[in-house]
Amino acid sequence: MKRRSFCVNAIGAVGALALAPSCVAAAKAWPTRPVRIIVPSMGGSPWDPLARLLAERLGAAFGQPFIVENKSGATGTIGMDAVAKDTSGDTLGVIFMPHVLTPSLFRKMPYDILRDVQPVCQTQWSYNVLVVRAALPIHSMAELVAYARDNPGKLSMASGGNGSPAHVMGEYFKQASGTSMLHVPYRGPVAALKDLIGGQADVMFAATAPAIPFVQSGQLRAIGVTSTQRLDALPGVPTFAEAGYAQFDVRDWAGIVASPAVPATAVGRLNAAINKVLAEPDVQAQYAKMGIYLHGGSAQELGALMQSELVKWRGVIKSAGLQLD
Repeated sequence: MKRRSFCVNAIGAVGALALAPSCVAAAKAWPTRPVRIIVPSMGGSPWDPLARLLAERLGAAFGQPFIVENKSGATGTIGMDAVAKDTSGDTLGVIFMPHVLTPSLFRKMPYDILRDVQPVCQTQWSYNVLVVRAALPIHSMAELVAYARDNPGKLSMASGGNGSPAHVMGEYFKQASGTSMLHVPYRGPVAALKDLIGGQADVMFAATAPAIPFVQSGQLRAIGVTSTQRLDALPGVPTFAEAGYAQFDVRDWAGIVASPAVPATAVGRLNAAINKVLAEPDVQAQYAKMGIYLHGGSAQELGALMQSELVKWRGVIKSAGLQLD
């Protein structure tokens, strides 16, 4: 019998009072084995660096190895399903924006993102930058919107795949600006960005971390960032609000969740340990250079964010008529 089930059953039995202290001790002793942190994307994804930093720090804090495991596929669904279905009590997962998109994109989901995982801690706010290929004679949001309106469907909008954050953000922008652009899905954001740089696509909502070097080298032109304030890494690029689209409220985010089998007391300890790492000034400065702003908080706050984002993007996806199955 699994340790957590044994504790729950034993507390309801005749010998509950005698056994309860041992159950508490078991929860405090968590983990007794190596812990997996499942990143539901390919290796080298934007979520990898912070996941590996947390694995290193949490391993030192908890006295057991924390091992990052990449498990990609189905817009993050395969990796998150492994977290939701875990019964070992030693599995965590990285949750990010696609996990609140998929319930509206797929008719059937193998798990309920609000019911089948435990929120642990938000880890970051990250933003996207709207970039165009360097040869395109567009230097501002106004020029992009004017060109797209005058040439409906002529501009190609790249993304990392159907239903990806870049795709949904693009649909949201088209709704907000009254424009028409041709969506071109790729097998991942790296391939999309590569073709944009090579001139095979025109425009893309790209994650700041991989896009910034190409903007700085002049291979891409940035015309807007999805943050509420200008980014430290791109101080010359206006926000969407500054460009006249204050209603375009988009913030990408990520966090850590736990399988249902992880003890609740362990979730509290994990939350405290993660918040401690995220508050380190050197770590914050390192990620700010990539346009990633570390942000912690309580497990309840992450749960509320997941719920509000689920509702928000459901409306955008429904208006765009997106469906993946």
